[in-house]
Amino acid sequence: MKHPLRKTPSHLHLTYKYGEPAGGLLGRNVMLDQDGDTFTLEIDLTGNLRARNKSSAWYVAATNLVRHHHKLKALQCPDNLVRARLLRAWESVPHPKLKLRLLMGEGDGQVFVYDVAPHSLFTGGIQLDVQAYLEEEETAAGHQWMATAAEVNDDREHA
Repeated sequence: MKHPLRKTPSHLHLTYKYGEPAGGLLGRNVMLDQDGDTFTLEIDLTGNLRARNKSSAWYVAATNLVRHHHKLKALQCPDNLVRARLLRAWESVPHPKLKLRLLMGEGDGQVFVYDVAPHSLFTGGIQLDVQAYLEEEETAAGHQWMATAAEVNDDREHA
């Protein structure tokens, strides 16, 4: 069952492994999907790719995420409303698990799914630390790739 956490834009800060440049994006339609003890936080980042100015910071950060999605280390959302609603749902389940699903584009866009561990920030908001890159879905072609155990272990060795 999907629950909206926030419809209006919320600023997100991304951090990558291996010294890749970090970036800021606007996330819209933040939704929380619950399936038993597994929660999936879904964030629509499509608007960042629609910028008219292709040298804008949001467009550059969005294309950087598409290129380096497998190197994502953490995502921060300083929005206290998202944090409060996520924690309320998180505390309602004895042993919850959390996945992050980033939507990048409509129709022929891509979807990136991660296994994440949340923690509250002292200054407010929430940070989602990526534990593993799970899969990539290419919605137009209907292809889906699953990360192999070797890829997951390789990412952990370089972290």
